[in-house]
Amino acid sequence: MEREREQFFFFQLKMIFHVTNSQMSSSKGTEKVLDKLKDSVESGNYYEAHQMYRTVSRRYLKQKKYDHAIDLLFSGAQLLLTHKQTGSGGDLCLYMITAYNEAELPVSEESRARIIKLLEPYPSDVPSRKKFIDSAVSWSVNCGKNPSGDPELHHFIGELLWRDKKYSEAEPHFLAGTSNCNEAYGKMLAEWSDQDNPSKRGVYIARAVLQYLCLRSIRDAKLSFEKFISEVSSKDPSLKIGIVPYRPTLTGDFVDVTIYSLPLLNFLQFLILTVQRDASDLFINLRNKYKNDLSVEPTFDDLLNKIGEIFFGIRVQRQQFNMFQDLMNNFFSVAPSSGGGGGGGSQGSHARANSQNSQNELD
Repeated sequence: MEREREQFFFFQLKMIFHVTNSQMSSSKGTEKVLDKLKDSVESGNYYEAHQMYRTVSRRYLKQKKYDHAIDLLFSGAQLLLTHKQTGSGGDLCLYMITAYNEAELPVSEESRARIIKLLEPYPSDVPSRKKFIDSAVSWSVNCGKNPSGDPELHHFIGELLWRDKKYSEAEPHFLAGTSNCNEAYGKMLAEWSDQDNPSKRGVYIARAVLQYLCLRSIRDAKLSFEKFISEVSSKDPSLKIGIVPYRPTLTGDFVDVTIYSLPLLNFLQFLILTVQRDASDLFINLRNKYKNDLSVEPTFDDLLNKIGEIFFGIRVQRQQFNMFQDLMNNFFSVAPSSGGGGGGGSQGSHARANSQNSQNELD
């Protein structure tokens, strides 16, 4: 039986190589190769088909026929994944990215679309999917215009991982994604916080607000915060406990600011407003007022130091680090710590006292 399988395999290879040798430069030749390999998969000869996809693709790559190799690998990976052959399909996915890199293929709608189409049928519980995602992002860094990788690819991956409830894995992709990621990120954090004690919700959205501010994006910090509040308060109306007046600038008009039952939410709201002013003393006072609440997550201190440096020129002695790489590798490597966001001040009276004290400073 094994010998028959080998004979079938070499017969198929011979037929395919006959096509590739005589018609390799033509699109019809590629179509014939694809048709023969597809027939092999449809017949259930998965192992043989996988080997043939690899062998023929390697032949194309050696001859620098990159388009043919990529088309073949994409077709084979998609077909094998559709037939639940995740091992073979995943291998061809990775080989396609190798072809991308060898061809120095630029990021485009077409090159991105192939990756997205392969990720859609890729089961979330297969370990090789993460390797494929990492390899695809790495390619988009090397061959794209964005040093953090292609934003649209990041956005898709973020949504994909969120759908699979892989919240911590989705975070860095939302951060590096498009300008439309902020609300999705806020909504995901609200969903994630539902799995924890309600008093700890502030820790979750603090992840987004502080990271975005470290990336100098006040808009994204604000929109993610607002989306988070909208999602959470729709389930827990007691989250909002009152309104206080706030003057954004020394000469401007007062605006109404909502006060929340969780001190960390109030801190984040006032922080977003404060970074829009030239008010380093206010920033320092704000950190001091909420020092206990911020202590629940050790990483917050480093992020706030960076925010102080960016917006107010406050320099703190610290080890040199690559800010974006640090955010990606360290902060997102674990879920929010179990200390929670309420910091013992989750009761309404404490929240009002903290908010009123902050209001005095903000005025």
